Amino acid sequence: ADFLGAAVPTPGTTMAAEEPPTPATLQRQSSHDREQELIKYITDKCAAREEIELEEGWKILQEKGIDVVTATLQETDRMDKKPFGNRGYSSLYTVGFNMCSCANTPDRSEDLYQRVNDAMARFLKEHVVEPLLDPSLVGVAMLEKFSKAWHNHKIMTKWIQQLFQHLDRGYVLNSATESLTSCGMKKFLNVAFGDTCERVRAGALDMINRERAGNEIDRNQLKNCVEVFIVMGLCRGSGSKDLKSVDKMLKMNPELDVYTKDFEEPFLRSTREYYTIEGAAWLESDSVPEYLSRVETALGEEEMRVGWYLNSATHDKLQRTCVETLLSDHQKQLVERPNSGMYALLKLEKGEDLRRMFVLFQLDGVEKGVAPMTQIFQKFVEDQGEALLDARRAEIKRLASEKKKENQSDPTMIMGMLALYKKTNNMVKELFDNHLEFQKSMKVAFQEFMNKDAGKFANVELLTAYCDGILKGHEASEKLSAAAMEDRLESVMNLFVYLADKDMFAELYRDALAKRLLNKKTTSMELEKHMISRLKQLQGPPFTTKIEGMIKDHQMCDDNNAKFEEYLKSTAADGSAASSSNSTSSSTELSETPKVQVLTLGFWPSQQPRPVNLPPVLASAQSHFEAFYQEQHSGKKKIQWQFTLGDAEVQGIFPKGTYRISVTTLQAVALSVLNSQATPLGLDEMSQRIGTDEEVTKRILHSLSCNPKYRVVKKQGAGNPKTINNDDTFIANEKFTSKSKRFTIPMASLDNVGQAIKNKVVEDRSYLIDASVVRTMKARKRMTHHALVSEVANQLQTFNARVGDIKRRIENLIEREYLARREDGDGQWTKEYDYLA
Repeated sequence: ADFLGAAVPTPGTTMAAEEPPTPATLQRQSSHDREQELIKYITDKCAAREEIELEEGWKILQEKGIDVVTATLQETDRMDKKPFGNRGYSSLYTVGFNMCSCANTPDRSEDLYQRVNDAMARFLKEHVVEPLLDPSLVGVAMLEKFSKAWHNHKIMTKWIQQLFQHLDRGYVLNSATESLTSCGMKKFLNVAFGDTCERVRAGALDMINRERAGNEIDRNQLKNCVEVFIVMGLCRGSGSKDLKSVDKMLKMNPELDVYTKDFEEPFLRSTREYYTIEGAAWLESDSVPEYLSRVETALGEEEMRVGWYLNSATHDKLQRTCVETLLSDHQKQLVERPNSGMYALLKLEKGEDLRRMFVLFQLDGVEKGVAPMTQIFQKFVEDQGEALLDARRAEIKRLASEKKKENQSDPTMIMGMLALYKKTNNMVKELFDNHLEFQKSMKVAFQEFMNKDAGKFANVELLTAYCDGILKGHEASEKLSAAAMEDRLESVMNLFVYLADKDMFAELYRDALAKRLLNKKTTSMELEKHMISRLKQLQGPPFTTKIEGMIKDHQMCDDNNAKFEEYLKSTAADGSAASSSNSTSSSTELSETPKVQVLTLGFWPSQQPRPVNLPPVLASAQSHFEAFYQEQHSGKKKIQWQFTLGDAEVQGIFPKGTYRISVTTLQAVALSVLNSQATPLGLDEMSQRIGTDEEVTKRILHSLSCNPKYRVVKKQGAGNPKTINNDDTFIANEKFTSKSKRFTIPMASLDNVGQAIKNKVVEDRSYLIDASVVRTMKARKRMTHHALVSEVANQLQTFNARVGDIKRRIENLIEREYLARREDGDGQWTKEYDYLA
């Protein structure tokens, strides 16, 4: 945007010590007559070797050069006029050069340098400053005038520097004075900029606010005005004396002192004032999503504004100002607004709006960042979890009104928690970039309601029951494929990490696994192993040692039973003893060889041994297996029979049909007692023949005589038909019939398994606390009470140790002389403990 063009040397010039440099691209207004006159003048002077006097030469340079450029600039700011032709420019350059550098002539560089400076000052005063002095000239009109004045001054400075370039290369360099470009720019700073700065800034700020309001503006004009503030900084900087040219000056690293003080700071204040008013209006009229959308648009426009006409150094400051004004100052209101704040957006699953809020609140300038969002997110997740607990409480209340018991196997609440985890976890990953603070909020929320019980059964029990159902191949009434089972188990592990009582989960899971393995209810050993491996990854090898031992025992059972079968065959073939022969013949009454499952006592859940009077056929099998096992292990291992865990298949031959009945070992013994009984037997008699106490006998007979579908035993008595009474009698039900030829008769557990497990967990926790206290004190030798309690609580990862429990175990260890209280000289406890080796 200038009039500079390429210059060519003057043909025939012989006196010049150097040819004029080829200038940058020049745009010229050609005047044939003026050019011919210049060419003739310099040609004649060179041919005659005449000296060019100062006044004579300056008059030519003034009238044919500087005045021509001035006139051209005053006529138009269009680029279609050219002040000089190539030969005209070359002639002017040669005139100036010969005035300063010809041999045997005075060096007029200093005078010429001064007159050039005076000419620039005169141009500024008459053609730049004067149009701007009108105090009524403000706003857009002021910017128009100033932009044109600055544009013309740059062009004039460029031409001055090109016409008198020899001064920069000779006189300026030798005298260490300011370059012509430096002089031109400083004169503008001192003459034009000082008097107009405030009005130019005000006009620029007004124009920017008009653009923000949606009006069209001339951005090039605004860019020119803002450019002045940057260039004026260069004029005050350390390199201000040696500005080579206007083009090079504009490409230099800017000195932003003037720009920052005189434009940027007022601009940022104006921006804050503008968006304070606008933000308040948006808050009043818009919902939170609409407000945030406006803010996002405004920030984008401000970023583009920097590229259009501001210095890039303003970008971060401008964004921070906008963010502080539009977001940080209103953050609490935006997040907590009742009908459109974050809670409402979470409830309505407005992912795009939540994402926008998250991105905006992470910007530099939002004082609290995403912390308020994480608090609302945590409350939302807690409320959703509490709603699931409330729904289960309502269901329990409904069942109680119908005189029904709470169902531990009902997976509804656990399925709801799994769905909640999937939903919220997807939010954290997709909307909140897996931000650590959102992960923490989600963890705290799940820990809050996952460890809060809704009824008789704790959540850890419900989660274990859900796992049990999945590993049996179903979720509620839905049958699952192997892939679906694996997916559900992986989801369960996501909830498991939030449980406080992980040790309780392990014991309950072990009990459920034992029942699946012993009752042949598991659907996939691969999935069983996968589940164990996931628990091992999360909690470490010690957590799954017993469970892995159970799997190993179960896998060895087939080998043991195959060896036992071979043993029976060899014993029958040998006929080594009469007792053995009798036993073998008895064993042949069984349709199949008995299957005995040998379990390691320390791995499997403990059961109370219950004596049973086995029928001869089972007693024979028992004695044979004991002999076999002793032979296998040379008498080094002892067997403890657990008949309550066994099962049997009985062929029931009734007048109306024959059935294959799956029962427990105790039920099979009871059926054997009644098998050949022609007259009813009382409860006491049944108890004696079975060999169990009265309470156990009642449970056995209740399953056989009170089952609504399969009453293979007939109960007689005047009492409640749904319960076993002391005066009831029992006999085989000859009228029994069923559409199913093969069925199972379930029996209630003989032990209060849940309570037994809880008691065992409490006991195991005492041992873990003791071990942690002793281990810590052995390493430290002496510790304060508070430090010891904190250290022990941090070490115990499988459950949340209460402070009261730790204190009781410390007291116990003091009584057992592992620790001692440290006392001062007055016998007062110093709140410290010493370890007793």
